Amino acid sequence: MGDQRWRSTGSIGGRVMGILLAGFISAAWAEPDSGRLVLSSENDDAAVTTTDALHLGTDLELTVQGLQAQVLVSQTFKNQTDQWVNATYVYPLAEDSAVSQLTMHVGERVITGEIQEKSKARKTFAAAKASGKKATLIEQQRPNMFRQQIANIAPGETIRVELGYSQQVMYDAGEFRLRLPLTLTPRYIPGVVNGQWRKEQTVATGVNGWASATDQVPDAHLITPSQQHVAGELINPVSLSLQLDAGMPLTRVHSDTHQLTISQPKGNDAGVRLIHFAKGEVSMDRDFEITWQPKPHSAPLAAQFVSQWQGERYLQLMLMPPQEVSANNLAPRELILVVDTSGSMAGDSIKQARTSALLALDTLTPRDRFNVILFASDSRAVFDHAVVASANNIQTARRALERMRADGGTEMLGALKRAFDQPSNTEYLQQVVFVTDGSVGNEADLLQHIHRNLGDARLFTVAIGSAPNRFFMRRAAQFGRGSFTEIAAAAQIAPRMAGLLNKLKRPVVTNIDIEWPQPVQVFPRRIPDLYWGEPLLVTAKLGPWPSRSQPLVTVRGVSGGKPWQRDFPINAATADADSEGDAIPVLAQRFGREKIKFLENEFYINGRDASDKARQKILPVALKYQLMSRYTSLVAVDKTPARSASEVGQERELSNAMPAGATMTAVGYPQTAAGVTWHLLLGALALLALLGIKNLEVHYGRS
Repeated sequence: MGDQRWRSTGSIGGRVMGILLAGFISAAWAEPDSGRLVLSSENDDAAVTTTDALHLGTDLELTVQGLQAQVLVSQTFKNQTDQWVNATYVYPLAEDSAVSQLTMHVGERVITGEIQEKSKARKTFAAAKASGKKATLIEQQRPNMFRQQIANIAPGETIRVELGYSQQVMYDAGEFRLRLPLTLTPRYIPGVVNGQWRKEQTVATGVNGWASATDQVPDAHLITPSQQHVAGELINPVSLSLQLDAGMPLTRVHSDTHQLTISQPKGNDAGVRLIHFAKGEVSMDRDFEITWQPKPHSAPLAAQFVSQWQGERYLQLMLMPPQEVSANNLAPRELILVVDTSGSMAGDSIKQARTSALLALDTLTPRDRFNVILFASDSRAVFDHAVVASANNIQTARRALERMRADGGTEMLGALKRAFDQPSNTEYLQQVVFVTDGSVGNEADLLQHIHRNLGDARLFTVAIGSAPNRFFMRRAAQFGRGSFTEIAAAAQIAPRMAGLLNKLKRPVVTNIDIEWPQPVQVFPRRIPDLYWGEPLLVTAKLGPWPSRSQPLVTVRGVSGGKPWQRDFPINAATADADSEGDAIPVLAQRFGREKIKFLENEFYINGRDASDKARQKILPVALKYQLMSRYTSLVAVDKTPARSASEVGQERELSNAMPAGATMTAVGYPQTAAGVTWHLLLGALALLALLGIKNLEVHYGRS
């Protein structure tokens, strides 16, 4: 299993254990990869067989204007079997995606999808599937994870599915950034498999994942697709066509994750670029990230985007805070470093985490205090409590970080409890820096714990690896009133950790309040502290105002111990789509997405008991703005039956690629997931005990 193996000694006992564990390891680790369609048919005797279907490829078409990116993902599949098949696959999108468009192409036919309430969409899809019609159903499992089913693909048939969405461009420390997830890191599934959750498992059609539902992750079977990585092969090829319109002159356009070809139209120095992968196609084994930097003095101090829809004005506002604050106002810090050493971090991720943590130690001064917590299946602190940042203490912590190895489960809750239970001192600013890939399935429980137990601390998250769980990492930083940093490649460690460490030294603006010219819905509701290099970014919906007036927005806060204020007028809106029949403008859907996010946060804060109330609030918003959510789905149905009643469609699965840099070759039950795997192992050991095998020694070792 990655860098680990089972070793057994003893004659008959060793051979029996070897046979049992061979089957166990095969079930746990033999799996397919992200973007490849794997077709599995159920025979009359209920046995399941798997066959690869050719995944012809994925095409990404992006248009970036200002702070918004519009993305069209086109995936083409061909059924290479001689049977009718139904395909299921789980895939990632950006955690802030506003997903609203689905189109299925079958030959010359084009079938357009529509947003429906989730249970209605399932019934629509199930009826189409049973009647032999071609249909597609897409459901949100997490804000950054979606599950798609395609019904009734004919033998030898090719189907193309297009998914359209918008996502936010980030701005931090003078750099614009866009990241598109292309694969998943296997989720750790904590909890106990419980019969009360089995009913939920029977609701969804299609192929389930490698994990069973647990009391902590009821939808575990829907978020755990199989994954594999084959060295030297092009896995799930993807192409890119990106049109960047930055709206300002640029000094640099760059990607640390992929090699690009970048062209600039002649005579255009206003930030327009045409971008493709240098090799034409690449494997879907890592997220794609691109950054661009404006020329000096071209970076915006403020930006706003306004549009109008159905008589209402939608506004997105970005405002840069002052860049410096007097060092005389800085309080001593208490830095709690929490570092993930679980099995999913094996490979490049653990190296990036180690280097990042060591850089954080280098910023400590004798005025500061600190501690280091390492966690996997359990958590352990280097010191019993935060200690003075003396040279000897820092050296002790450095040795612990240099010795750490990736192994075991991702029991994140215990690590958070240990970090928040550190005794606090009002003379120190307590900062928790959480370094992990975030590959967990119990996000709701973790976010609830952060909200309830953070106290006066601030939580800063560092997302590590080529395919981290950015939804959890970003949301945890927001709940923790800190900031989010992502590191996708070794080249990013030094500059991005430097940016984070500058933020740790001082918040630039606190106690922020916005005064609006009229009643307004604005998100986020509670404006967080702003740190060095971070802009204020809010999205709002305003009612109509007199055409000749120009409303003024006032932003107030405290910077360097002194009052800080910025005033600026709101620009006139362009009537993008001021009628019922027109497409919903991107900015209106962005507002809808932010409102849904706010309502989701209430669900995470209040726990699963609030799910009914969350549904009542989220569903109308999702339907109004035609967005995917936990309570709405996209469904497309061809009206003409294609499969005759005498033919049976076979269930098939689409696998995901293992993230680049991970040492795991394949995963059916990931190394960091104890649930089902552990129960299988216990069963094998119990069987050996019942057989009365003696003189058997089993050792868990490393290669």
